[in-house]
Amino acid sequence: MARRPNPILRKKRKMELIESIINIINENSISSTTTRKIATEAGLTIASLHYYFGSKDGAMVETAEYILESWIRETFEKPGDIEDMILELFNPPDKMAAFSQIITYPYRSKVTLKNIQKVDDEFNSVIKDILRARGHDVDSSFTIADVIKTFLIGLGFKGYVYPEVIKDEVKMVIEFLDLNKERE
Repeated sequence: MARRPNPILRKKRKMELIESIINIINENSISSTTTRKIATEAGLTIASLHYYFGSKDGAMVETAEYILESWIRETFEKPGDIEDMILELFNPPDKMAAFSQIITYPYRSKVTLKNIQKVDDEFNSVIKDILRARGHDVDSSFTIADVIKTFLIGLGFKGYVYPEVIKDEVKMVIEFLDLNKERE
């Protein structure tokens, strides 16, 4: 029977694979991200990727979950105004760019689609929580949270290629939020 790596080494290797996925998606695109490229970038084997994630799709889902939990949620849970939080999400823009590609990619597997939808729903929930905490109405069927989520995903793509536009784009969304709050 093969020995399993110790938990610290296991976590380190898994993080190396996740960071490789983020780098490769940003260097190329999600559609050209292969298991071989991921493993090579991480200095591990393809078997390692399958060991830790089960499949490339599993790796994509776990990468999105990692970005959501360790980057997006942590950023939004810090005290401060929403403009600073959004700017921090895109500093650097690599995680949001990868997240945007992962959750909008047309996966073939119904299981993967279901898992990505859960990540997307949780992303929407995080956005609703932050907006609700700032007094915005987010309980109607189509809400301002949906608009902000769409904006963040779009800026994930645009901000990686054109990082100089991030501040201006964020200012526009803050103006939108302020106008919306005045109408409520």
